[in-house]
Amino acid sequence: MAKKSENVGGKLVTVSVVGLSGTEKEKGQLGIGKSCLCNRFVRTNADDYNVDHISVLSQSDFSGRVVNNDHFLYWGGVPKENDEQEYRFEVIEQTEFVDDACFQPFKVGKTEPYVKRCVATKIQSAEKLMYVCKNQLGIEKEYEQRLMADGKLTVDGFLCVYDVSLVPGRTWEKQNEITAAILQNIIKLKKPVVLVTSKNDEACEQGVREAERLVQRKEFKGSIPIVETSSHDNVNVDQAFFLLAQMIDKAKARIKVANYAEALRIRRETLDFVTEAFTQLIRIHVQDHKEMWSAASKRLCHFPEWIKFVQQFGNDGTQVVYRRHIRRLKEERSAKKLRKQLAKLPQALSRMNLPTEDLQENDWPMVVRQLRSHRDFPVYFSEGRGRDSASGSGSDLDSPLNTDTTLRLGERVRYQTLGQSQKIPYDILETNEAAAVFKTFLHEAQEEQRNYEWCQQFKRLLEETGYVTPGKQLSEVRVLLMGRECYEALSEEQQQRVYDQHQRQIQRRAKHNLQELLLEHADLFYHFKSISPTGTITQEDIKEITDVLQDDFRYKMLDRMEQDRKLLLFQHLGFVHCPMREHCPAAANSSRATLPVI
Repeated sequence: MAKKSENVGGKLVTVSVVGLSGTEKEKGQLGIGKSCLCNRFVRTNADDYNVDHISVLSQSDFSGRVVNNDHFLYWGGVPKENDEQEYRFEVIEQTEFVDDACFQPFKVGKTEPYVKRCVATKIQSAEKLMYVCKNQLGIEKEYEQRLMADGKLTVDGFLCVYDVSLVPGRTWEKQNEITAAILQNIIKLKKPVVLVTSKNDEACEQGVREAERLVQRKEFKGSIPIVETSSHDNVNVDQAFFLLAQMIDKAKARIKVANYAEALRIRRETLDFVTEAFTQLIRIHVQDHKEMWSAASKRLCHFPEWIKFVQQFGNDGTQVVYRRHIRRLKEERSAKKLRKQLAKLPQALSRMNLPTEDLQENDWPMVVRQLRSHRDFPVYFSEGRGRDSASGSGSDLDSPLNTDTTLRLGERVRYQTLGQSQKIPYDILETNEAAAVFKTFLHEAQEEQRNYEWCQQFKRLLEETGYVTPGKQLSEVRVLLMGRECYEALSEEQQQRVYDQHQRQIQRRAKHNLQELLLEHADLFYHFKSISPTGTITQEDIKEITDVLQDDFRYKMLDRMEQDRKLLLFQHLGFVHCPMREHCPAAANSSRATLPVI
């Protein structure tokens, strides 16, 4: 039964980690992972996890206070919580140390075989220090020095480790034999035990099957649960200890331990969440690509997102992500500079009046050579390096792209306001991005040229047809235009624009013709000149005039613009009645108006 800890809240559980140990002859070229399991459980931070642990020692290290002439390591204690149940675990690892002089296990008094010695429940070792890592040996004072309390422990339960990876020099039969003997000795003690399969990140199918067959033997009566773990990936490590603690407490409700594949998926989701939170943190708080790691870590180390990421990935992993973020900031800065320069390229191409009719998208290298030999090349381009000096130097007067935005004939309005104070570095033209800008420019230029030609053909069609008269709406003649290629090729907006332009021209011409008609019939207006300023012109007078003019085609052309026609007639009457420059329909073209201009 787990005991209530006197010093720290939570139930005290002492766990002994056992499994195949000994010389290379017994265990093969590699250990089975007992030390990594203990390390990952007791010291959870990534920076405190070590892959390489001690096995072969010198006599002086074996006699030191960490090993203390024992064949076990004291890993210290760690508080843990599971489903609101608090525990305080004390962990020891039973192993077998090998002398580096003879490569045989150290002999200490009357030493029993490992399979019997490792299941001891009463552990004693005066002044024994907690083990941290192999570099600790010989320089113990430079590490945390924690003694095994009272120099003794009573083991409550066992974790028996079984390596499911394929190790050179080790047979499955040998591992099965040693592990079965250890389990049988533990069962005799009536102590809880969990079989922990290690290195599942490198598992082979046979290893997994051997472990399952082992616990299904008759002598174990199905009383030994299996937990599939990976210390390197930190999968199911805590769950193995929690399950053992519940077995020691004889709890009815026990933790449900997922198989390795499912547990690994959950673990990766957790790491992804922690990574995303950390990445978001540095995106928000680190926006200067020149900020050093030392300054950023000092500024952000108190954020929970930073702390959790360092715990899971360590300082090295944190620096890797930070450097990746800084590299992305630099790339974004370079890309922004490049886009800034490329934004001026379409206007430069337009102003240099390159013929685009016969060009293809893959002709960009040829176009670059043409630009290089163009007489205006120095006006728009420089020999500087675009990616490194995009901010450049020079005044606003250096670049016509900035100082003169007046479009010449044929230039596109969309490029009118583009261009900065610098010339475009020539080496930018060699980039794929510049080729992409050219493709877009070429496509738009050729499309605009096609639209211009369709607009001209549509305009000619409107001029040649006789059913488009002043004041008539496009909707009234649309049915007569359908099927014409020049009409169908244009958008509704383009159709309306060309039609409105044509209407303005024919309306202006029709009004001019009406004015000529009125002047030709001066005799109709002559007697109005003698009317006194206070006299009036009656409706009968207007009818007399319109009866004479209504059969003339120039009068009929404005039938759909009755208000404009009446206004012109009244303006003409006003001019005849009181001749003034303001009343003259040709005042804008009179000599008095044009002489000052001349």
